[in-house]
Amino acid sequence: MFDPATLRDALDGLLPDLPERRYCVAFSGGIDSTVLLHALAILRAGQPHGLRAVHVNHHIHPQADAWAIRACEIARSLKLPIAVLDANVAPAKGESLEAVARQQRYGLLADTLTAGEMLLTAHHRDDQLETFLLQLVRGAGVAGLAAMPGRASFASGWHLRPLLEVTRAALLDYARRNGLAWIEDTSNLDVRFDRNFLRHSVLPAMREHWPAIATSVARSAAHMAEARELLDELARKDLAGARDGSTLQCAALRSLSLAHARNLVRYWLREQGFSPPSAARLEQIVNGVLHARVDAMPAVRWPAAEVRRYRDRLYAMAPLPPAPRNAIAWDWKGNPTVALGEGVGALRIASQPGVGLQLTGVPCPLRVEWRNAEAKLKPERDRPGRTLRYLFQEAGIVPWMRARIPLLVSGDRLVSVADLYADVQFRAAEGRGREIVGLQWLDHPAIN
Repeated sequence: MFDPATLRDALDGLLPDLPERRYCVAFSGGIDSTVLLHALAILRAGQPHGLRAVHVNHHIHPQADAWAIRACEIARSLKLPIAVLDANVAPAKGESLEAVARQQRYGLLADTLTAGEMLLTAHHRDDQLETFLLQLVRGAGVAGLAAMPGRASFASGWHLRPLLEVTRAALLDYARRNGLAWIEDTSNLDVRFDRNFLRHSVLPAMREHWPAIATSVARSAAHMAEARELLDELARKDLAGARDGSTLQCAALRSLSLAHARNLVRYWLREQGFSPPSAARLEQIVNGVLHARVDAMPAVRWPAAEVRRYRDRLYAMAPLPPAPRNAIAWDWKGNPTVALGEGVGALRIASQPGVGLQLTGVPCPLRVEWRNAEAKLKPERDRPGRTLRYLFQEAGIVPWMRARIPLLVSGDRLVSVADLYADVQFRAAEGRGREIVGLQWLDHPAIN
């Protein structure tokens, strides 16, 4: 039987060394999160300031707005604060609606957490069973079959699942005993969705044949979680010899067995916040990319990330939008900051006496243009001008960013290459000139 004392013991087990706790409950208004919020409200009677609810409106179901209103009513009936966050669920071709909605939801929840606050979700024993089986039929590895942990790092704190030892039936019993009302999401009956198909069409027969299946699968998931810890420990040791800043040295990867290399790449991607690729994409990385010819610059892409190779190092990054092509007229005197577009950031001018660009007599506006590999710039007085191609190669700027580096142009003269190089004709000498400005390139991806 589930009650607030059961919940208190579960939380104490997850956070034994943290007596002061502030909780943010992901509150859909369904039965599971309603039971969790109700039991927490009882535990926190007299000190509700450390507890609040957050409802994410995905705007997918026709009743989504009504559910948000009802979720607020339930929270307020418990005298708890609640916030509603709006998701923008727009899956690309081939993407799962469920997966994109989940990604949006957790992104919003991460953004709303304050320092020291912990996210609580109402996942229970039956959810664990469903997650394990779904991962199994999708061909997941050890990490996927470890299913859901009771405690995991999240944002700047923790994500807790204190109901993982509680069954759906026990939660329903608690709700009925306490006369709780909750939202019934009719989409949970739609067996076109994988989880609903498993829940309504497959699991009843499995439970009839194996009544203890939820307990057995939870035990298997725990074994997988332990195996994942061991694989992560191995990956950390391999990473120590392969890391080069945020990149991986390909020579170090090639010295490992294929199994070690796959494990290291998975861990490295996860460490940088990227969802892992499919098995086929991972194989392309550890076989195709690592062993491509020396002068090649291969890339492997999937919806969550890209992995590229340059100068025998692996780089991981969010998918890059197309490189910009159109020039931008920039009235830098009237508007000191100009947005350059998705994935290339912005340029900003700020007064910095004695350093930066000397723009006295330079017509305004300036133009922001893009890649011209053969354009020449003279960054130093005692050396001849050099092409951008030469400068970029000399500086080790990654090839995929070269077309995304803004060029500041006046007439037919190249003034500067972002904030990386300025032509000597426009570079301010210290203590000279009045119209001296500092140029900054903001919010751009890494260039080397």
